[in-house]
Amino acid sequence: MEKVKLERFISKYNLGGACESVKLVSDGDTLKVRAHSDDKNILTEVTVDDIKFPEGEFSLYETRKLRSLLGVLGDSLTITPNKSTTKMVGLNLADSNTKVTFVLSDESVIPKVPELKKLPNSEVEIMLDEKFINTFVKAKGALSEVDTFTVLSTGEDNIASVIVGYSSLNTNRVSISASTKTNAKLDAISFSATHFKEVLMANKEIQTGTLKISSKGIAVAEFIGDKFTSKYYLVQIDTKD
Repeated sequence: MEKVKLERFISKYNLGGACESVKLVSDGDTLKVRAHSDDKNILTEVTVDDIKFPEGEFSLYETRKLRSLLGVLGDSLTITPNKSTTKMVGLNLADSNTKVTFVLSDESVIPKVPELKKLPNSEVEIMLDEKFINTFVKAKGALSEVDTFTVLSTGEDNIASVIVGYSSLNTNRVSISASTKTNAKLDAISFSATHFKEVLMANKEIQTGTLKISSKGIAVAEFIGDKFTSKYYLVQIDTKD
């Protein structure tokens, strides 16, 4: 299998280290993962097709360690699971002249990811194109100390404002005009800027996606393309000036 495909899959759920301990599920052709960050402000669902990963369930306690071990290997890999009589205990990963072993953990130490209940309807759907992605990433880099971004819309001109550094006080901020699918009013609502930046960076090669925001406190970002489907559920963060 191509190492880059596995690395892309990992980056899409790991989000810069936010989701470290996960369970991977493979049917031999499709690899899936559901995970949430330690702060519970984002839940991820990532699927990749046609990856030829071994069939089974694999509990990873330290995703960062697997990423480091992959760095030792060449571009083309073979992956073979190590099994005890009752469970998976490790993965052997090898290229043409190097072999590494990654130790799997017991499933009991992997955080349980809650099943999602029926999601509320979204009022605003933002189109995540290349220009928006690049601008948001630069805005968060310029305001690295800012923890949240805020979305609001007057319901006019198919435009919503996405603001990094929003406050009723006089603050440094970046306001991005984002195209929306329809006109809808939305009062200011805030989510994790750090997690959202990592989401955009992990999916920037897809170049197009959507961000659906509900006034009930949920935003859903979705990217589909090139064998990958990535979905992210951001939970509202209450902000106080």
